[in-house]
Order: sequence, then structure tokens, then C-alpha cells
Amino acid sequence: MRDLQARRSLNRRFAAPSPGGRGARDRRLGIDCENGVGSGAGQETMTEQNMQLLDYVPRSELETRWARVRRYMECDALIVLHNVGIYYLTGTTQSGVLWFPREGEPVLAVRKSYERAKAESTLNNIVPFRSYSELPSLIPNPGKTLGFELDVVPVSTYEQVVKHFKKSTPVDGSPVLRKARGVKTPYEVDCIRHAAQQLDRAFLDIPSQLREGMAEIDLGARIEFVMRSAGHQGLTRVRRFNMEMHYGAASFGDTAAYPHSFDGPVGVRGLYTAVPAMGGRKQLRRGEPVIVDIVGGYAGYIADGTRVYSLGPLPQELTDAHAFILELNAWIEEQLRPGEIPGDIYTRILERVGKSTYASKFMGAGENQVKFVAHSVGLELDELPVIAPKYEVPFEANTVMAVEPKIFFPGVGGVGTENTYVIRDGAPERLTTCAQEIYVV
Repeated sequence: MRDLQARRSLNRRFAAPSPGGRGARDRRLGIDCENGVGSGAGQETMTEQNMQLLDYVPRSELETRWARVRRYMECDALIVLHNVGIYYLTGTTQSGVLWFPREGEPVLAVRKSYERAKAESTLNNIVPFRSYSELPSLIPNPGKTLGFELDVVPVSTYEQVVKHFKKSTPVDGSPVLRKARGVKTPYEVDCIRHAAQQLDRAFLDIPSQLREGMAEIDLGARIEFVMRSAGHQGLTRVRRFNMEMHYGAASFGDTAAYPHSFDGPVGVRGLYTAVPAMGGRKQLRRGEPVIVDIVGGYAGYIADGTRVYSLGPLPQELTDAHAFILELNAWIEEQLRPGEIPGDIYTRILERVGKSTYASKFMGAGENQVKFVAHSVGLELDELPVIAPKYEVPFEANTVMAVEPKIFFPGVGGVGTENTYVIRDGAPERLTTCAQEIYVV
């Protein structure tokens, strides 16, 4: 009851209606008030009512997550400092320190904003603080061993915090959280399903937008507009150091094989060398592939997908390669079962590709070639498990995987598909539901 009252109070204070009402606001954004995005019939925009309370995490959901994390804990408690870990365990991303014990109620010490954390989280122990020096009094019995997120927390931050727990032994708690998050709850799957629906909306909008001479950045801007209008959160979180992601890639022709540092197969030039993201100035020509690899985002959760387009028919070698990929993807779907070993699946994928003419072009051109075919998604783009070499942890039911077999031709472009799946006890559920064939305009 306390958290509901706090939310209502916060919403009353800050949810003032925009001048002229929703219709006026939508017209200022260029949204058709009757049909949603642009003039596409049947599309809907996110309303203020939908946006207000959609991502408050129920107490029962948090307790389910706590139980899963504690299954993997060997340390006495975790000290969680990273936004993603704090949100996963509390339902808020407010800045602070979370003490998560192996038993009992966690304590969230919040630097900013304490008021918002109280409104958003159902934790019973939420306290304000200004300095890390206050932590010993807020957490007087932290435990003999404390796990820290050593894969993401900066050394300077870690040192500022750990010195206040002198009687505790610090250990790496990162694997605990990453393993626990590898299996999703029904709540999390529902959020990812909404993110996948954003992708389907964007994929189905693209054919009506393509025209000769169009720049990649113009298509990228349209994709962003469509997905934001569908409720996209506007941010894609990636765990790995220095791996940055916007909405994804909209790559025309040989851009898809252009060299890049991101650990993914699709090339992108971008507008600037400082930020090689989404789309550049290359203009679309007839008969060249358009590969769109984008990320949906809903209430913190991510779905990943890819579709291929062209103005007029593509060369036969590209259509043949895409047909091969769709057959391969159907085979991979059959392997997405609880108990299957991702590393073994990867080996068998390479064996199948090795019997074709595409081995040197599979999952990237030249130095863009990557050593995985699928990755898990959730609160971050690069979650565990992965279909990659030597990954030996068996799949579990309710694991969510983004499967992305692709083939790239240097100087020409790329083809392939990517879908987000939920592994079930039977056949997997594909969340990105629109057609995977090449969309020829």
C-alpha cells in the first residue's frame, strides 16, 4: 500500500497534461491522431495512460527473482552498484547501493532520487544516503564475503565502496547475477514480447518507405520514429565495456560488410567516425540488399531482429544465400530445447555451413566475422547463454535467445535473418512474427 500511495502522489505532482491535450501533442510530433504512425492504418501510439505505470515491478516478481539469484549465491551477500542489477532486484534504477543478502530483506541505500525509489520499488528497506562513508551504519552486518559486479563496476567506484566493508572479503559476484538472469520470468517474457512487437511494426513499415536515392540515415530516422511512437524506451543497454548500441543498423549494399568494431556481424558506417551508429549517408540503389538489424525496447527489456529488403530483385547469389539461411534457421529452431548444449549446437551449425559455399562469408565478412550465432537478450543485449564455442551450460526453459544466422558478400552486402525466441518445454516460441523472406519492393 505504501508504494502505491507514493506512486500516486508522484504521478499527481509530475503528470500534468500537455497544452491542448493528447491530440495536440500528437499533432506536434507529426503523428496521425486517428491512425497512429504516419498514415499507416491500424497503428496506435502509446498514450500517457499506457506509459504511466507499465513498468512498476510487482513484489511477487521481485521475490521470484531473489529466489533465483540466491540459488547461485555462495557469498553471504551481494553489493550491487550497476543500474541493471539494481533494477533487476528492486524495480528501480535510482542511483545507490543495494545490499542483497542470501536470506532476508535487501537494503537499498539511495543517493538520488530517494523519493522516486520509494515510489517505484516495493522493497521495505529503502534509505537515503549522501556518502559511501554512511554504509557501515546502514549495513552494520554485511556478511563475511561480499560479491561485487567486477565485470562492470569501475575500479575507482569499487575501491570507494569496498573500503567501508573492511571485515568482509570481496569476491566476484557478476556470474551470480548473469546466470540468474539467463532464465526469464513470465513478466520478463511479456516485456520482451512487447519489444518484439515494436520490431514487427518497424519491419512492416519499411517497404513503404524505400525509394531510390534514399540515404541510410533517412531510413534509420524513420525506424526510430516508428519504434518510439510504439513505446520504444530509447535506450539499448550493453554490458560489455566500450560496446555501444543505439537502435541497431540500417545498412545499404556494401555497408553491411564495412569494417567495424562492434561484436556483431552487420557492418555500419554511421554519420561520424566518433559514433558509427545506425545509418550513414550512402544512398539506396536498385537491386542492392538493405539489411536492417534493430533492437526493440520495452520497460527495460530488449528484443533483437533482422529483416532484408530490396528495390527490385536481388542478384541470384543473394537470394540463394538467403534461402540457405532460412533453411539453416529452421534447423536451429529445432535445436532450441531445454537440455541442449549451446556449444554443441554451434559446432553442428559450422558443420552444416562448412558443406556449403558460404563458410568464409558466414556471420560476417573478413574481420567482421564473429564467433557466435545467437545470444540471449533481456535487460541487456549481450546476456547469457550464447550459441558459441565451448559454452557448455545446457539451455533451460524460458531462456530467451536472439538467433541471427547471416551471410555477407564483400563489396555487395548481406542477407539473413534474426529472431527472438523463448525456449519452451516443446517447440520454441518466436516473438518476432513477421515474414522472414526478402521484402522486394
